[in-house]
Amino acid sequence: MNSKATLFLAASLVAGTASAALDFGDVEEVVPKYDYSTAPTGNARCALVSIAMDESGSMQTEQQFMQEYAIPRMTNLLYSQEYQYDHVFFCSFGFGYLNAPAGNFGFRELGCTVGVKGFSGGYANALHDSSVADWQNAKSGDGEDSYNAIIAGVDALPESIVGTSGVININQDCGVFNKNFILVTDEDRDNLNPAATIQTVRAAMANNGYILNEVVNVDMAIPDTEETIIGLRVNYPESNLNNPTTAEGDCVDDPFFGRVCKEVEVYDISNEWFSTNVHRESGHSGAWTTQLTDIPPDGFYADGYNGNSPQHYVPLIQETRGAIWSIRPVRQALRDLDQVAIEAFAEAFIDIKVNEIDCVGTCVCLNPPCRTTEVNGDPHITTWRNEHYEYHGQCDLVMLKNPSFADGMGIDVQIRTKIVRFWSYIKNVAIRIGNDIIEIEGNGDMEDPEAKYWVNYEYQGDLDRIAEFPVTHEASTNYKRIFKIDLGSKYPGEFIKIQVYKEFVAVKFSGGSTAFGTSVGLLGDYYSGKTLARDGETVLNDFAELGHEWQVLPSEPKLFHAMEHPQFPEKCLEPEDPRGERRRRLAESGITIEQAEEACKTLNDPLSRKDCVYDVLATQDLDMIGAF
Repeated sequence: MNSKATLFLAASLVAGTASAALDFGDVEEVVPKYDYSTAPTGNARCALVSIAMDESGSMQTEQQFMQEYAIPRMTNLLYSQEYQYDHVFFCSFGFGYLNAPAGNFGFRELGCTVGVKGFSGGYANALHDSSVADWQNAKSGDGEDSYNAIIAGVDALPESIVGTSGVININQDCGVFNKNFILVTDEDRDNLNPAATIQTVRAAMANNGYILNEVVNVDMAIPDTEETIIGLRVNYPESNLNNPTTAEGDCVDDPFFGRVCKEVEVYDISNEWFSTNVHRESGHSGAWTTQLTDIPPDGFYADGYNGNSPQHYVPLIQETRGAIWSIRPVRQALRDLDQVAIEAFAEAFIDIKVNEIDCVGTCVCLNPPCRTTEVNGDPHITTWRNEHYEYHGQCDLVMLKNPSFADGMGIDVQIRTKIVRFWSYIKNVAIRIGNDIIEIEGNGDMEDPEAKYWVNYEYQGDLDRIAEFPVTHEASTNYKRIFKIDLGSKYPGEFIKIQVYKEFVAVKFSGGSTAFGTSVGLLGDYYSGKTLARDGETVLNDFAELGHEWQVLPSEPKLFHAMEHPQFPEKCLEPEDPRGERRRRLAESGITIEQAEEACKTLNDPLSRKDCVYDVLATQDLDMIGAF
């Protein structure tokens, strides 16, 4: 984008107009702003990285880091086999620059562009238009209102962005649109725009689907560790800091008083901190660590210049998946030309940012890329890439198998489906890890208090663990139960959850690439989400064919305690004329679509709401949301 277009856009922002400018030679075209209220309808997987950069004179090293390390790495990683995005957008903004457009509180837009897939070289080749990252370095700033920059940056996103393949309309071309906002500044916030507050910044992030990351001037440290701490996440309510409990701390043996122990205050919080680990003998230069700590987060950091950076920036990310990062290590490493430290910061920072961008749902695993996936309802199958499909046959099916899971213990997950008239459901699930098997079955008898499960084929056997992994069982009613396999001892933050609602069984996975990256089955390829045949190459888009492909074979382990019809080589049973019969039956439903939509409205995911509405109509049960 040239300077003429940039000035036009800045003026539009000040005037409140809903347009931006794209420059095509001598012809300037007005482009409307992006409409956040409209869901994308295309097919492409798209990611947005917006960067608001402090343009005062002290920011040269941080600008260099974003240009030479962050942007190229994010471009390569988001396009990589791991994440497989089709379009990676970058939007860039400056603030605190003396020559910024008047009346805009020091904010200016540098433009938006598209990352170049398969580029070689530096950031100039990584971006279709590298000028969007040409930030200025004023010798003296004009006040740095970072809050205003975040809000204005969100508002400035255009509906179309130019890349090497031409103009990309975000809502028309993208089906997935994941957004991350990065703020970079070495100052606390200067309040130039009183309308920009903690509350309005948080709303701009939450309401428009962004995750905020702040690279700011705070010093971070954890007592008694040699690790270089570079970032911290405070994803819990601030109220959790109000009522600490007292616990026993460090103890010493005193010759006169015997064993003496300190009392410490313990908080109900989990500080998730990020470190570079450059001192470790393993040589692994980037790490992502979760720590349960007995001190509040302000024990980890202090402002670098005795300002108010912690007070100004921590509240913006409180109880979100965003993070606060210390600008100090990267600044010192660049000034010292410490390439190891620079690479360490870049590796940890970029890996975590890309994982945040890609995460769908509750992703808490520590082995990015992280995924959630599940099978539930009629049955609705969600692939590792959050794409939904349905299979309505009746048989035993391979949901997932992975021989390398847990250092070779291996995992098999099989589901047993049953047809009821024109729809079907998951009746049982069986999970093998190592030499242990757990089978769980639904129960349509709402008066029966017994949970139906088998451990190593024994009815209601010892359910404490499967292999080395703990198992918990919670029952809110006779007909709604949750079984959870905690994989945290091997894969921190990861789990398998089985939910039983009446006769319906749902299975959900939340895990990273180390645990599930080489898995196969109905959930599809872990990285691409493609629904692959057993040969690992053929993509099957006919889901009836896919179901038959993943019917349990005689060569695969028999996990269920009893055999049921059909078994291979007899094919899975199919409902007769499922589509026509479904349409007719749904048209005769005693529950209206409006009633079903009202029952399912609390589900956040649009596709899950759609699945829920269908299941309510199919089962004639307004409480079917309990199966989701």
